[in-house]
Amino acid sequence: MRKATLIILLALICHFSKAQLTGHVNLEQLGISFDIPSGWFGQEAEGMIVLGSNTTPGIVLLTTHNYSKQQLITEAKKGIQEQGTNMNLVGSLEMLGTNGVGGKFSGTMEYESSSAYIIGIANPYEGPGVTIMAATLQNMYSDEHTKVCKTIYQSVKFKKIDKSAELAEWKKWLSNVRLTYMDSYYSSDYSAGGVSGGYSTERKIDLCSKGYFNYGSSSDMSVSGSGVSGYNSGSNSGQGSWNIVIGATGSATLILNFHNGEEYTYTLEYSDEKLYLNGDRYFRTTEGEYAPNCY
Repeated sequence: MRKATLIILLALICHFSKAQLTGHVNLEQLGISFDIPSGWFGQEAEGMIVLGSNTTPGIVLLTTHNYSKQQLITEAKKGIQEQGTNMNLVGSLEMLGTNGVGGKFSGTMEYESSSAYIIGIANPYEGPGVTIMAATLQNMYSDEHTKVCKTIYQSVKFKKIDKSAELAEWKKWLSNVRLTYMDSYYSSDYSAGGVSGGYSTERKIDLCSKGYFNYGSSSDMSVSGSGVSGYNSGSNSGQGSWNIVIGATGSATLILNFHNGEEYTYTLEYSDEKLYLNGDRYFRTTEGEYAPNCY
C-alpha cells in the first residue's frame, strides 16, 4: 500500500476547485473505472486520485497495485509501517466478493492519531488492482468512512487490456541480458576546514531466459577533511524469479521476486535508444565481461 499523509492530502483538497472530478471516472489506459459518490469530489495527483467531501471529515484515496487477493490479505495483516505512519488492522478482515478484501485500521498517520477503512481489490485480469482508503483523525472516524469505501468498491469495473504483444517483446529483449546502473561523484576541497569525498553506486540485474535472475548492488562512500574521516561500503545479492507484467501505472513493469519474499518493481521505459528502470538509466549488455550470469 502506498503511504498517504493527511497533511499532504488535505493540502491537495484545498486545490480541488481548480479541476474537480465527479461522477463516473474511466481510466482507459489501466482498464479501470469507478463512480465518485454523490457529495464527494476529487482530483488526480501523482499516481493517485484523492476525494474530499464538504460534510465527511478526512479523505478518500484511490491507488493501484499489483497484488493478488492472497497477497492483499497478507499485506493487510502486516499493516502499514513507515516513518510517521503505523496503522494496524483492527479486528478481522472482511471478504468482499471474489476479489475484494476490507478492514478497519487504526494507529498513527504522519504522527497523528488516525483511523481508516481500506479495501483492496485484485484485478481478475493481468492488470493492476485498486486500493480504496477512507482516512481521518481517530476522533472523527465514523461508519460513513466504511460506507463510502464500499460504495466506491461496488462501482469498480475492470476491463481486460490486451498488451500481450508488448509484454512478449519486452521479455524477449530482456532475456539473457545484464542490466547495469552506475552513478558516482567526487569532489575535493583542501582549503581551510574543507572536506573532500565522493561516492559510487552500482546495481546489476542478470535476467535469464529460464525465468530466474541474479541481483547484486554495491556502494562505496568516502569522506575526508578537517576533523572528518570515514569509509562505508555495503552489498546485497539474491536470486529468485522475474516477470514482466502490466504495472500499476499501465506500463510494462519488471518484477523481481526474491526467494526470501522480497519483491522489487521497476517501470520500464525505452526512450532515445536508452533504457530506463523507474526513471534511472540502465545499460543493457549481453557479451564478454558484461554478459549475464545465467549458467
